[in-house]
Amino acid sequence: MSWNLHEIRRKTQKSYFALKKNERVGKKVKSSYIYLGPAREAMKIFADLQIKPLIDEKEISYSGEIILGNIADSINFSEIMEKHTEDKRIADVLKNLVILRTLFSDSKRKLVKTRLPHSILKDTTDLKYLEEVYRFMDHIHDNLGDIMYDVSKKAVQKYSLNLEYLIIDATRIKVWKDKQTGMIRFGYCSKNDRKNLPQINLILGVNNQQIPFFANMYPGNTQDVKMFDDFIRRINTNYQELTQKVKEKFMVFDQGNVNKGNIKYLRKLKQQGIYFISMVKTNSATRFIKRVDKSTMPVIYSKDKSGNVKTEIYGELIEDKVYGKKSKVLVCYNPDLMEQKCDNLDRKVDMVKKIVEEGGTLEEVNGLISKYNLKRALKPVENEGRLELNINNDDLDTRKKRYGFFVLFTEHPEMSAEKMIGIYKSRDLVEGGFRVLKTEMEVNPVFHSKDMRIETHVILVVLGYFLLSLLRAILNDRGVKYSFRKLKETILSGNAVEGFYEHEQLKNRLYLWRPIKSGKELEEVFSALKIKRPQFDVKECIPTDIEVF
Repeated sequence: MSWNLHEIRRKTQKSYFALKKNERVGKKVKSSYIYLGPAREAMKIFADLQIKPLIDEKEISYSGEIILGNIADSINFSEIMEKHTEDKRIADVLKNLVILRTLFSDSKRKLVKTRLPHSILKDTTDLKYLEEVYRFMDHIHDNLGDIMYDVSKKAVQKYSLNLEYLIIDATRIKVWKDKQTGMIRFGYCSKNDRKNLPQINLILGVNNQQIPFFANMYPGNTQDVKMFDDFIRRINTNYQELTQKVKEKFMVFDQGNVNKGNIKYLRKLKQQGIYFISMVKTNSATRFIKRVDKSTMPVIYSKDKSGNVKTEIYGELIEDKVYGKKSKVLVCYNPDLMEQKCDNLDRKVDMVKKIVEEGGTLEEVNGLISKYNLKRALKPVENEGRLELNINNDDLDTRKKRYGFFVLFTEHPEMSAEKMIGIYKSRDLVEGGFRVLKTEMEVNPVFHSKDMRIETHVILVVLGYFLLSLLRAILNDRGVKYSFRKLKETILSGNAVEGFYEHEQLKNRLYLWRPIKSGKELEEVFSALKIKRPQFDVKECIPTDIEVF
């Protein structure tokens, strides 16, 4: 802590106490004292300093800022910002803004007006007026890619990060805007959304520790292949020093993005050392599934669900033509998925039956059958004024036999079944990153009006996600494991109070900073990172009797 209890012994054998703080000024050490008095009185004052309610007391957040600040400092975050802004004040403000935005998913205005005054960062953020934040954001817009690259490169140098794979994917981000611009386009953000939502695109490249090494923005509704083409060209030409350390780069596609044109494009990337793993469309998978016997398929993937319960995937690797070229095809079977889909199918059939039994109209029944995609299996017919349901059990049995199967393919020359399913499952990492950005960090909807500020906002949030995911990876390596949500809750849990302490012995008021007792989990994080947990500190004071020393 900044101030230590210091004992002074007199020739009369009496002891007196003071608070003492040493500060280095040049080559000399300067000591400051706050006289507390004889032992009995000093101990009472010292105890009160740590527990007594303060005058004009207010709560201050500190733990998240210290922890993320430690991670940021370890990768020279401020120095990188200063390199691209040529202004230390701008660099420090932006670093603190990234930290605050990671901890509190608020607007820039609220961060500056409400969060900052109640944060330990208020003493290190030199903002003269609110609008400076937006000016500083505009200042770094043209260097966002280089900042992201320098931060990633420094993290790789500092920590043992896994660079075996780079998984690339894209997502849509909603924007609060009523007209289109260069970046903002109207369209779907997901299959359940209406089609006139304003949006932009974010593409990420993450490693298997869920750390985003690359990020870039594109206009909303840009085709995936066009974004990937530009993104890969950028990272291969501009960031070779980092991409050369990645052993293999994979693009993982689900069946929603699979068509002849996309696959033709993906095959060209092999020349750049980038391979793809894609799911075969369901209606094309049957011919591959018929070639295997699920009873002889070995386990190729296993994951603990809870307790002693595991989910297992069985698989067999074969060779066959996909879109006209020989490929490695992996036929996978998941019994849990099969059971889940069979139960879901039975539930849908029962719901249609119930509507028929309760006297539903032909229009209602047909609408439900169409919704559940059961037209070949269920057919309502009118018989003497009553509605009856003909059920094609052969069609239902055929569906159930296909359930649990899915098929992957790649043109990587040396790919085992285990490696292939492992890489495909790693797609969940980047998808998980998108979920973190959209939930815990609330990247959207974006309320900025200018394209450049929308881009800067998103990348600043991604940089915050970078710090949080790097923290999570470091803790994981040290045996402390957290989900993103739990990690954020834990590092936010440490608060302190500030206020005035008065005592007649001191004659002057002291302004104190005092942490509230933290929980066990937060203590564990501080310990794992080897950060000394702050104790109480005297923020402002006038020594009361310095002459006695």
